[in-house]
Amino acid sequence: MQDAHYPRSGNPIVFFDFETTGLSAKKDLIIEVAAVKYVPGAASHPHMQHLILIDRPLPPFISRLTGITNEMLQKDGRRMDEVLDEFIEFIGDHDVVSFNINFDVGFLNSAIERHGRRPLKNIGHCALARAREAWPDLPNHKLVNLADFLRLDVGPAHRALNDTLLALEVYFLSLHLDRTGPSTVRPAKSLVTGTPSVIPIINGPRQFRIEVLGTRRYQETFEAVCGPRTAKGAALDIQVQLRVEAKSNAVRVLLKEEVIGNLAPRVAQDFRRAILEGDLGEFSHFECSAKIRGGKISESPDEGHYVMWLDIPQDDD
Repeated sequence: MQDAHYPRSGNPIVFFDFETTGLSAKKDLIIEVAAVKYVPGAASHPHMQHLILIDRPLPPFISRLTGITNEMLQKDGRRMDEVLDEFIEFIGDHDVVSFNINFDVGFLNSAIERHGRRPLKNIGHCALARAREAWPDLPNHKLVNLADFLRLDVGPAHRALNDTLLALEVYFLSLHLDRTGPSTVRPAKSLVTGTPSVIPIINGPRQFRIEVLGTRRYQETFEAVCGPRTAKGAALDIQVQLRVEAKSNAVRVLLKEEVIGNLAPRVAQDFRRAILEGDLGEFSHFECSAKIRGGKISESPDEGHYVMWLDIPQDDD
């Protein structure tokens, strides 16, 4: 690691990534942990990578996505409590960086709570948020697409160590780009109180329900979240991104940078009006802690091939 965009001085920074059985931090589990400790000016940088032994079969979609199999976890997986202790010791009190850190921190905090460890107070930074600031005109900011755009070496997709190294490159390249112009760095926050993001986070005590309309090309992702096709679907706590399209009236709904559908037209229109009235017109991405409250397959061409309902927190102000 000797390229010009790497920092030569300063404190170590730990980059990390998790692979998981799904998207719900409360119900799904971590199946792979990787971390790289970048030490400015050093000739080498410590790293860790472990598969995790879990008590349930992997969803087929996850095996296809990551290449991780049940046999691999049974043969090489370690207990989560052991790996968690090693991970906590590895990161120490250093700043940490992840690609879509809200997602990873949700799983980290769930594992900490599940295994009775003390909450972490490290400062967290989001490589995805930095990429959206640095290259706002890209059509999407999936890690694999950023790697292609930045001409980075791409290994196996959705494996924790490879994604950690790609996030490191994206993060440092985005910071290097910032040095040529005005600083737009947002304040960092601790892993306990939240994570930094250029994305406004929608939250509050009251819920409102939105319809998500999808088509068959999003069906696999939809079913990976909702489970088998059913009239009621599943109730899951997830982190959802909403993306306002500049060249149409659409508002896309994404899970971990994967499009799963669009807001129903009336809801999209109301959402666009709300962000303008709230002086948020400069933003195109929003994050919501949502609850999936059902999903069904629809035969109506007006609805798309499936409909999903999300309960999203809304401020009372």
